[in-house]
Amino acid sequence: MRSPYWLVLSVCWVFSGSVSAGSLSFSSPTYTVSEHSPTLTVSVIRTGSTSATASVTVISTPGTAGADDFNAVSQALTWGVADAGIKTLTITLKDDSLFEGTEIFSLKFTSAVGDGTGGDAVVNITDYEEGKLQFSSASFSGQEDSLQANVTVTRVSGTAGPATVKLKTVEVTPPPDKATKDLDYTAVDTTLSFADGESSKTFAIPLKNDNVAEFSEFLQATLSTPSGSTLGAITTSNIEIKDTDSDFTSTLKLLTKNVANITQSQLVDLAQNSLLDSTKKVLDLVNTIPILTLTGITAKQDTDGLMTIDVETDRVYLRPVYIKRAASSATPVINVRDDINSTFTTSQGWTLEAQPALATKGLTVLQKALAAIFLPDLVITDTGNITIQADQGAPPFERDALNNVIVNYKFYDRWNLRPSMISTLTTATKEGYSLVPHPLDPKEVVVSVVYLDSAKYRRQILSSAPINGPELIQELESNGVNRCAVILVGVCKVSVNNPKQLNSGIVTLDIPYTPPEGSLQTIKLTIFADYKIRKVPNFTLSMVGFRETIDLNQDGYGDYKMVYANGEEQYFFLVSSYIAN
Repeated sequence: MRSPYWLVLSVCWVFSGSVSAGSLSFSSPTYTVSEHSPTLTVSVIRTGSTSATASVTVISTPGTAGADDFNAVSQALTWGVADAGIKTLTITLKDDSLFEGTEIFSLKFTSAVGDGTGGDAVVNITDYEEGKLQFSSASFSGQEDSLQANVTVTRVSGTAGPATVKLKTVEVTPPPDKATKDLDYTAVDTTLSFADGESSKTFAIPLKNDNVAEFSEFLQATLSTPSGSTLGAITTSNIEIKDTDSDFTSTLKLLTKNVANITQSQLVDLAQNSLLDSTKKVLDLVNTIPILTLTGITAKQDTDGLMTIDVETDRVYLRPVYIKRAASSATPVINVRDDINSTFTTSQGWTLEAQPALATKGLTVLQKALAAIFLPDLVITDTGNITIQADQGAPPFERDALNNVIVNYKFYDRWNLRPSMISTLTTATKEGYSLVPHPLDPKEVVVSVVYLDSAKYRRQILSSAPINGPELIQELESNGVNRCAVILVGVCKVSVNNPKQLNSGIVTLDIPYTPPEGSLQTIKLTIFADYKIRKVPNFTLSMVGFRETIDLNQDGYGDYKMVYANGEEQYFFLVSSYIAN
């Protein structure tokens, strides 16, 4: 009886020891979760025997992830007899808003009772940074004629998830550099959307080209009301509208001088405020040009709108006609060109352009003398020349051989005069005009006008000049001289170098020349503009150009003719030519 009893007890003990223990393990050796998630749920599973109760405590061990990234874990889990259920624990995560990459920590079993335990689990916390939305720069710019100014909004320190931000334009103060809504740009009030992973977005603010020269104007763009992100450091940006027009004149106050029988363009009022500094006048800025301040010379504007500068006993007379943008590299200076047009470049980035002018009293003397021969009407052209129509009666019409009515084109002939800008004192004792020998060609003449000014007699010279000097120079530079009327074979169009309009009706140009046997040489020509301007019969634009023609003044040399784009022609007589080695 004793032996079988102890045998049964022994067998039961051995069996009980081999099957009563189960195993506890994490559902995965690794877990991955975004820090943007508020929690992570981890499962612990029980395998093997469930015949007994079991318990275990799960704890966390920091790695590269620490207390700033999750709440520490220490949680007990228990199983009853026959309980094979999955137990879970919840880990609270912290979004630290730091751009730092993936961080890890470990989960471990401790204090296990009843069942055995598996290995540790590793938790990967992936970085999730929505980032910050801001302008890529505190300033942007756009050229007015491009019709847009591009601004860029960047998403820094993270691009996770979708995000939006509001972009709005705002007018800035004060004038004069204020860009005006609807005049200079189209107002913007929009929302920019960023997709997950998108780090940059460019938006075009519409600009308007008003074709009016002005200095740079400014507006602002602002960012607000972010969603899925926060605002960064640069939430306001200045936007510069860079003007590309060159002529400011149409925006300025102009003087209109109405004189009977004299047609003239408007003059710039030099007494108005300067373009950039309302505390100074235009003339004030002109008078800060160093050459004037260093010599103690002052520019003024007389009651007739002419700009005057006294240099010892001489007086300069100029018509202030344009204010234009100066080159970005220009320094304050006065430049008198070969054709006696003058430019006054100021320290504020603009240039006053002025033409030589006959003093108003001299103009009166000239007009009275011409009225005596029934030619009272004068025109001061846009280039500063004075023209007088040769016949100021009613336009005549004639009949040709077929009895058709035709226009007498000679009626429209004009005389073209260009005043010197310098008025000098003279010993003359009465007003009037006379013809005197040309200073460079005694065979030609210039007009001397004498007038009384403040009890002193002054004299100015009127010479011939091209009808439109800039057009003539451009034609010579682009197309040279057409000799087809005098050269019957070979190439009849020759190029021209260095054409210049000088004072006193003189034009100079260089013609490259290679003789049949020899090296390249340069023929230097000096020609003299005729006073007379003629209307071209049946004019078409194909006639425009500078041509060599027959000897018109019968001096034994060939002469030249220029047909201008306005349908008028003018002759040029040869003064001299020589070959420069």
